[in-house]
Amino acid sequence: MYKHKRDETEPTENTTHDLDSGPKGNRDAELAGQRRELLNLVTQETRFEIIQNIVGHPAQLPTLKELDYFMPGVSKSTIRNHLERLVKRGVVEQVELPKDDRTRDLPHVFYGLTEEGREILETADLLRAERSLQETTMKTQLTPGVEKYMEAPRPEWIPARPIDTEELE
Repeated sequence: MYKHKRDETEPTENTTHDLDSGPKGNRDAELAGQRRELLNLVTQETRFEIIQNIVGHPAQLPTLKELDYFMPGVSKSTIRNHLERLVKRGVVEQVELPKDDRTRDLPHVFYGLTEEGREILETADLLRAERSLQETTMKTQLTPGVEKYMEAPRPEWIPARPIDTEELE
């Protein structure tokens, strides 16, 4: 037998009217809901691995090829699809090298955290290992093709916190 499920917006007999549930209270609840939704988005396993690889990249601007190399169990198309979701939600941005700085055999499209993405991750304390991830990436054995991409020039990207390679020596 079908039973009517009460809509959350329907009043109940025990409903009380809270004086703090005005526009500000509603806005705070809405913002908290959006934050929770974004946190769920970034902590999904594959997307979180992508974010860790972005944060772990020495320049914090990897290419799709670099992400693919550091995520061997995930197909390139899956990485691309998850990147698109992260870009659509404003957590990651696709950053392009200016046309004048491009060369034929080097990448010109990169992915980096946005200010909002960085803020969400920092607020949730998910960037604790940022420097360790970068150091690990710097010590990873690379194929010649990936090494060439890692050494390619990158555009200036303010939210990125690149590692100073001289500190490692």
